[in-house]
Amino acid sequence: MVMVSAPPSGLRVAMITAVAAIGSVFVNAVIVWIAKAANPSLQDYSHFRLWDYGTLSVVGVAGAGVAWYIASRYLATPRVVFFRVAIAVTLVLWAPDVWILVKHEPTRAVLFLAFMHLTVALITYNLLVFAAPVAVRESAAAAEPTPRLGHVRGLEGEAEPPRVPRGVWVALMVAVGVEFFAGLLGMLYVPFNRPDGWLVHRGEAIYLMHSLLGGVLAVAALAVVFHVLRQSKSHRIDRVAAISGLCGMFVGALGGAMCVFHPLRLLGMALMFVGVSVAFFGYLIPMIDETPSEEPSTS
Repeated sequence: MVMVSAPPSGLRVAMITAVAAIGSVFVNAVIVWIAKAANPSLQDYSHFRLWDYGTLSVVGVAGAGVAWYIASRYLATPRVVFFRVAIAVTLVLWAPDVWILVKHEPTRAVLFLAFMHLTVALITYNLLVFAAPVAVRESAAAAEPTPRLGHVRGLEGEAEPPRVPRGVWVALMVAVGVEFFAGLLGMLYVPFNRPDGWLVHRGEAIYLMHSLLGGVLAVAALAVVFHVLRQSKSHRIDRVAAISGLCGMFVGALGGAMCVFHPLRLLGMALMFVGVSVAFFGYLIPMIDETPSEEPSTS
């Protein structure tokens, strides 16, 4: 008998993700009710509208579900990586809260928003990890434990797959971070209630910088994907990172296109935020994934 890991099925992850989304919206609705009851002046606070926080919560939880599905299948230590990413995402989610606090939004309202973001992260992480876990089961498929990929290649005299240089991932992460902060600046200087259209009449420089940087990043993401996939043998972590980054760019671009139309602007902003987050943490994976160390030979 050998012990093998069994990732959760796609259906199970989808069901748990749906439960996490519903639970997050419900709990946030309770938090908003408490906030309004304790502070009547917040009755008309814009960020406490169900459509606003509900849309953002559902989009964020859906992104987490996709991330857990991928991590459970392709990473050596999915739970460790997912935990680190969850902490980092929570910190990133607090960045807009700090931003609106700087804009002199009500302090109590911002604190409640920060608590709502933390609640969504806790609910989503625990449901996905514990209700859709990576199981360990016995398998009698082979009498001897299957050698690791590195051992097989060593026996065949083949080298390990070439890795994308660490500096490439760092450069992409930095660029995505700059894109994220350019988007935050756009939220401040480009009016949310502007008319439909591709062009804006306020904050044009920031808008153009945000758009151009997004286009450059999309080209870079495509180049990395082509570089990884055209190799006869590529490291699986590099493949996951490259494809995750490209998918994040695509989601962000879709969100940006939706922002042209006022009725879809909030959802578009949510998708842009999710897209940037997916790309950033996709490029972070090669630096935080921990491949199990080789066990010493006893022969």
